[in-house]
Amino acid sequence: MISRDEALAIARQWAGAGKAGPAPEVDLYEFDLGYVAWRVLPAPPPTDGPPVPPPSTGYPRAVIDRETGEVSQWRSLPAPLVAEEYAQHRAAEGRFPPDVRYVLEKAGWYPGRNVTSAVDHWMVRFADELAGLECSPAARAALVEFGGLQLPQFGGHGEPGGGYTSFIHPTLGGVVTDKAHAFSEEYENPVYPLGNNEDGPSELVVDAQGRVFMLHWADDFFIGPDVDTALVNLIRGEELTEASDGGW
Repeated sequence: MISRDEALAIARQWAGAGKAGPAPEVDLYEFDLGYVAWRVLPAPPPTDGPPVPPPSTGYPRAVIDRETGEVSQWRSLPAPLVAEEYAQHRAAEGRFPPDVRYVLEKAGWYPGRNVTSAVDHWMVRFADELAGLECSPAARAALVEFGGLQLPQFGGHGEPGGGYTSFIHPTLGGVVTDKAHAFSEEYENPVYPLGNNEDGPSELVVDAQGRVFMLHWADDFFIGPDVDTALVNLIRGEELTEASDGGW
C-alpha cells in the first residue's frame, strides 16, 4: 500500500519529469483507490487589470494507485471528479478486451459516459419514424452509454480500420425503421434501433433482453446476447450467426 508520503514523492517525480531544476510543488487529494496529484504553481503577481485564470488551469492531473503506485494521467478537472472517473475506470477494466477497449476509448467512450440529452433530442426529432417501436431499458441504456460513437472494425493487420464501421445512434442523419418493424413481426420479438453498419448498409437493433441483431439485405444476423458482446463482435469482425437459426 502506498502511503501519503510515498505518493508525494511519486507525484513530485511525475510533475518534474523532463524539467530542469528542483521538483515542482505538488498537492494531493486522497481517496479510497489512491491519490489525485497536481502541480502547485505560484500565484501570479497582483494586477490592476481583469482577473486571470488560476495558474493551474489546463494542467493535467495524475492518479497514483494506492495498491501499486502506478501513475496515470487524467484531464484537468477538480480532484473529486478525477477520483470518480478513476473509480469508474477501475470498475470497468475487465469489461472489454484490451484491443476492443482501445477502439472504444479512441472513439470517445469512457466508463460512466452518459449522453442522455442527445438521446432524448434524437427520440423527439425522429418520433414519427420511431412510432410503434418500444425503447426498452436495455435499448435506452445502450444508447445513453454508446450513442454517437463511430466504431471501426479491425483491418487485415489487426488494427482498427479497413473493415465495416458501425455507427451507434443518435446520429445527425435520419433513422430507418422498416426492417426493425418487419423483424419484430416475423420473430415476435420487439426490437429498437441501436445504429447501423456500413456492410450493406445494415441496421443494428436491440431487443428487450439486450440481444443485438444486424438486419442486412442478405439476411438477419445475431450479433451477441448483450450489447457488450455485440460491440466486441462488431469491432473484431467476428463471424455472425443467421437469426433464422434461432440459437439466440
